[in-house]
Amino acid sequence: MPRPLPRLLIAGSLASAVLAACGGSSSQTSPTPSPLSTAQIQSRYSAAASAYNTDETQISITENAACDAGSPTASLTACQTALSNQRQATIAFDDALRAMTFTGAAAIDASHLLSDDAAIESLLKQAATAPSLATIASVQAQIIPLLATAVTAAAALRADIGLPAPA
Repeated sequence: MPRPLPRLLIAGSLASAVLAACGGSSSQTSPTPSPLSTAQIQSRYSAAASAYNTDETQISITENAACDAGSPTASLTACQTALSNQRQATIAFDDALRAMTFTGAAAIDASHLLSDDAAIESLLKQAATAPSLATIASVQAQIIPLLATAVTAAAALRADIGLPAPA
């Protein structure tokens, strides 16, 4: 029977430029941010995605080695740490997204992406505190379809703000 972990890692690689998780909410009493130019939005989005991708590269290496119960390097603690780090990287990406003011279709697609990421972040939290690698694999299997949805939302957002699809 195929293991869900390799599919998650493949999907994670595809989504690495665009995945994120839920972070804190902004205060309702804070002043309305000034609208950003298209170039500023593109620059800030690209910087957030680049930072996430850098983190995700190292996290994926650890996750590949530690989270596969059949691997000789499997380690519950290392796997939990990698998943927790992935959650934190995702939160940082989403916080950067929330700091941007999107309009029109970009606002709708950013909202969809943040919603998808909130669900992924919740599952990553569960996986990072799971009592066994088998439980982690079960939770990761739930993440896979959410990753596909997040990738679609992120691609739409990138197109909305005039960025090419990630390489």
